[in-house]
Parts: sequence; C-alpha cells; structure tokens
Amino acid sequence: MRALFLHGWGFGPDVWVPVLDRLGWNGVMTPDLGFLDAVRPHADEALERIRQDGCPVLAVGHSLGFLWLASQDGWPAGSRFVGINAFGCFAARADFAQGTAPRILARMLKGLQTDARDVVNAFRTTCGATALPTDCPVNTDHLRVGLDMLMQADARKRLASMAEGIGVLGGRQDKVVPPAMLAASLPPETTIEWLEGGHLLPLTNPDECARFLRGMARHMEQPGA
Repeated sequence: MRALFLHGWGFGPDVWVPVLDRLGWNGVMTPDLGFLDAVRPHADEALERIRQDGCPVLAVGHSLGFLWLASQDGWPAGSRFVGINAFGCFAARADFAQGTAPRILARMLKGLQTDARDVVNAFRTTCGATALPTDCPVNTDHLRVGLDMLMQADARKRLASMAEGIGVLGGRQDKVVPPAMLAASLPPETTIEWLEGGHLLPLTNPDECARFLRGMARHMEQPGA
C-alpha cells in the first residue's frame, strides 16, 4: 500500500514525524507545499508520480493539506482519503456560514507583504505551535498561494462524490477548525472521529492518529474489513 502525507499552511512535512514513527510504514511520501524551507519534492510532483504509477493510495492531509488533496484530479481508483483537523471548505460564503470570515484571510494576505514570518508565527500560536526558528526561511509566494486556496477553494461537491472513501479526525478544542465548521464542510455521511485536542492532532495525539490510519489502511486493503 502506498501512502502520502501532506501538511497544512505554515508548517512542513515534519509535522508528521510522530505519527510516522508510530506507524512504521515503508515507502511513505511526505511532499512539501513549500511554505518553509522546502527540502522535499513538491506535492504536485508527488501526485504526478502517483498518477503514473496508477496504484491506489492512502492520501492523508492535515488542515489545508486535506483541502489540497481533495481538490486534485486524477487519483487512482480505489484511493482513500484521511483528513486530520480537516475541512472541505474554509472561508465563509453564502452557503457556508460556519467558515472563517474572509476578512481574516485578507488581513493575513496583506500582512505577508510586510512581514511574512510574523503572519506565520501568529498563526502557529493560534494552533498551539512554537514560533519558527529564526534561521528557518519562509516562502512568501507559496504562503500566498496557500492563503488564496483557503479563501477560494471549495471541495464539498467533490468530497460528496467519494464520501465512502473518506475518514476524518477532528479536535474538539480546535480553534482554527471548530467542530461545527469541520462537520458542515464535509458530506453528512463522512466518518468523523472526535478527539480531545486542538488543531495539531498529529503532534499532540499521534497514537490516536496512527490507530485511525491503521484502520483506514485495513479497509483499503481488505474492503469490508
């Protein structure tokens, strides 16, 4: 079984280390969206490899990472998707009042022009994470692309067409993606498991994340298990 893990906005692939240490899976892909000091292949390259290979993949996304995965075409048949602190739509709109106010994202976009590091660190503080090391680069262009996606992307219809292949872990104390927002952004039949925790479940609840992922992998390898 192949697996791909994609991080969220303001973070990098290292957010998955505690979970992957517990899983012990081989051949896992942990591409990068390039927000920080990108040293891994970009997510676009990883997805192209998966398309060419044609084998089903377990695609796991944290926060924006899940929205990115859910917004892409061309996944091999039989692939399954896991979201952690995830959503199918982030910014509020006429039919999604539970979303984040667009003015908040617009303010973050404006802040990137003057001090991208401050914007990232403010967001990381909201998530409950530590500030970036002073020697860690930030990529303003990629951060802007990510915020644009948070403002504009809406994968709810796409997710509705593949709801049976989706599993989501949510944090009851998540300040970035509150429970009401998470649930409203996903198909009603989505399997959602709630944990006591905030927006960084891969870091704060790695044992429970690993357990959930093992269950999704079993269903993928043995349908009906």
